[in-house]
Amino acid sequence: MSFNGRLLMANIVILGAGVMGSALSVPAAAGNSVTLVGSPLDDAIISEVRETGRHPGLNVDLPQSIQVSTASEQNTAAFENADVIVIGVSSPGVDWALVEIARYRAKPDVLALVTKGLVSGAGAAPQTYAQYIDPQLTSTAGRIVGIGGPCIARELALGIPTRVSFAALQLSAANDLRDLLQTEYYRVTTSTDITALEACAALKNFMCIGVSAMYTAYATEEGHAKNPLAALFNQAVLEIDLLSRWIVSGVAKPDVDDSDEFSQSNRTLSAFDLPGMGDLHVTVGGGRNSRLGKYLGSGRRLQQVQRNEMHGVTVEGVDTGRQLSAGFQAACENGELDAHVLPLTAAILACIDQDLPFKFDFSSLPG
Repeated sequence: MSFNGRLLMANIVILGAGVMGSALSVPAAAGNSVTLVGSPLDDAIISEVRETGRHPGLNVDLPQSIQVSTASEQNTAAFENADVIVIGVSSPGVDWALVEIARYRAKPDVLALVTKGLVSGAGAAPQTYAQYIDPQLTSTAGRIVGIGGPCIARELALGIPTRVSFAALQLSAANDLRDLLQTEYYRVTTSTDITALEACAALKNFMCIGVSAMYTAYATEEGHAKNPLAALFNQAVLEIDLLSRWIVSGVAKPDVDDSDEFSQSNRTLSAFDLPGMGDLHVTVGGGRNSRLGKYLGSGRRLQQVQRNEMHGVTVEGVDTGRQLSAGFQAACENGELDAHVLPLTAAILACIDQDLPFKFDFSSLPG
């Protein structure tokens, strides 16, 4: 199936039945044929959706038109007919998703990424998942679309107004996916800045840990102090901007369409747009990264929390920090980055790399 203007229907396969991939199936099912394929860890979710129609993590009934499948079931027809494949697993599941796509020889017109994270550059700037995946999927070269922006999964599944960004090297790919998924409540901006979008979307999870630590690091008789929280939020956005620019700087600029459509539709994505500041806002408001940050702000150490309250819980910001660390340290040593203007990054990495208590020196902020 070729994309040419607005499509009436497409065959969409979503890999990963966690909350975000499943939430995206709700707007996707409005006019499209959707198959939700669970990862090897999602069997219980798929079983409950089949039995009750309700997603246990979202606590929302999914549209009855959605087909659901476990990873072990035969999904040949779904993959062969897929116009769009969405990777919606957590970061440790990306390689599983790639294996599945290769195993079924799927050749979608668009491959979309909901998963957010970085891949270590072994002493250089890390790669985004779009950069990591692209060479392995030549059939979708230029047609990989990153999805980023403030989106709480349950709110999306309930049809609460949500605005996000899609980005691809080919603007037409982002626009085509927007036309398939956009509804009255799910609004989409598009851009060619896919590396910037993917970098900001990953880094906001990492920065959320430090910002959320301010909830418990300072307190007043009225409750949690808001001044340090606001200061760290501002600092986090500034550092996301610096780090995302560093990651993007190592990527060759693609040739872009200079048509009227491009000049009117392309939006430069940055830390100050939906994938950065917007997404950081909702991430600090709740979720696994925020929960971990609050524990660290109370004086706990990462390994202690991971052995107890958050045992077995994937925290994307920690994974992102581990992939970021070597390149960040090398860039600070060779002058690409200045650690003095990235104090929040250094404080969070100290918790991750050295298992130190979270400590942020407010006197390090410029006066």
